[in-house]
Amino acid sequence: MNRPVNIGLSPNLEADDVSLAVKVLLTGGEKDAKAKLVKWFENYFPGFTAIPFNSGRSAEWAIIKALGLKSDDEVLYQDFTCVAVPNSVEWVGAKAVGVVTDPETLDINLIDLEKKIGPKTQAVIVQHTFGQAADLKKIKQICDKNKLILIEDCAHALGATYQDKKLGTFGKVAFFSLGRDKVVSSVFGGMTITKDPKLARKLIEIEADLSENSWSWVTQQLLHPILTWLLLPLSPFDLGKAMWLIAQKLQLLSMAVYETERQGGQPSCFPAKYSPKLATLGLHQLHKLARFNQHRRDIAAIYFKQLTETGLGLPSKQDGGIYLRFTVTHPKARELYLRAKVEKKWILGDWYKSALPVLNLPTYPNFTEVPAKQLCDQIKIWLKLTK
Repeated sequence: MNRPVNIGLSPNLEADDVSLAVKVLLTGGEKDAKAKLVKWFENYFPGFTAIPFNSGRSAEWAIIKALGLKSDDEVLYQDFTCVAVPNSVEWVGAKAVGVVTDPETLDINLIDLEKKIGPKTQAVIVQHTFGQAADLKKIKQICDKNKLILIEDCAHALGATYQDKKLGTFGKVAFFSLGRDKVVSSVFGGMTITKDPKLARKLIEIEADLSENSWSWVTQQLLHPILTWLLLPLSPFDLGKAMWLIAQKLQLLSMAVYETERQGGQPSCFPAKYSPKLATLGLHQLHKLARFNQHRRDIAAIYFKQLTETGLGLPSKQDGGIYLRFTVTHPKARELYLRAKVEKKWILGDWYKSALPVLNLPTYPNFTEVPAKQLCDQIKIWLKLTK
């Protein structure tokens, strides 16, 4: 494995993305990049209106605001998710109510979902975890029966399908993320799509009233792919870790989730308009979407073949899944994670720390067939040692 395995540090980066970040930093990028990115989404989802924001959480916030949800209104979401999901609901003033996650499928538990529906429930956010479609047929039935708004969280799922239909097209509205570790990346970026003309108009009005992020914040995001590309090879070593910490202390690098958010607060940078500079990076990556997702499916096929008889709980095989991460379950998942981190300096899933016994295996573009097979061989060795 030539470059260190790290799922969380801008795994989609390729050399041309880094070169583009440098160019944008020096020249300012394409002034019409945001309009082109919006057009890309509207071409990809015919009949839908796309409205851009500076992050997935800002896009979600805008949806809750556009729906007119108030302090007494409840929005249900699955509890195996990023803190940004409930936070965005509560930033508007509504109440986010967690629903238990099925430990086998990592999707929202339908029994608990129905139990949590009450007189104040207005909407359900369904997350397509790591690019695998949730059980939309049953979720839609539950929402229709209870007259609830279905919001699709497609932060992990751009390009994925369910019954040959693109995810993001089943609910009243959907949001996507172009965060640093998502399907495609502009470090920060988000998009909403809807077919509802009234809701689209409200979202457009909300976006128009938002401010731009500061020059320093945008510059910080542009530096992220450049510094990550330079520092990632050094990350397993003390020098690399020190340089990474110094870059963060100097505020040259931002975190994917701010400490304020972890405490339930709202950073001043959210919500905001999508910067044309960052949209330049996002547009460039969107042209790679089909290749990236096919690569993820190819790596997932290797995992299915190599790990089927190991005793690991494997994800379901979905024709339309894109396997943003290949998530396996095992009672000793935490021990496997620590062995990988300590013995091999591999970061196999620092996303969604939870009580669920899960381990995330990489599928990103620079992680190829040979290291995938090496990883499988090593996991088999560790599994024997954990018995």
